[in-house]
Amino acid sequence: MARNQEAIHCPAGEWTELTNADATTITFQVQSGSVKVRATEDDTPPALAAPGWIYHARPSDEQSEYGELAIRLDQLAAGASRLFAMPTSGRRAIVLVDHA
Repeated sequence: MARNQEAIHCPAGEWTELTNADATTITFQVQSGSVKVRATEDDTPPALAAPGWIYHARPSDEQSEYGELAIRLDQLAAGASRLFAMPTSGRRAIVLVDHA
C-alpha cells in the first residue's frame, strides 16, 4: 500500500527506502536534518557512495518547503519507480512521504 503522509526515519550512514512499493509520483518534505535522495528502478539500495540530489529541512525562519510536490519519479531518473534517502550530516533525518 502506498505511503500516506508517513514520517520515515532515516538512520545515518545508510540508504532508507522512502517508497514501500513501485510508485509513479511522490511528494516528500525533509522534516529534520538533510538528505541525499536517489531514484532507482527497483528496491535495491544504491551504492553507499552513489550521487544524489540534496535536500535540507526548512529553517524555522523561512516560509519555503524543502522537498518535492507530486513529482514523477521518472523525472528524477529514467525508468525509476523507487526513491531512497541517506542523511548527509552524519546524523539521522526524518522525511515526510506521500506517494502513489
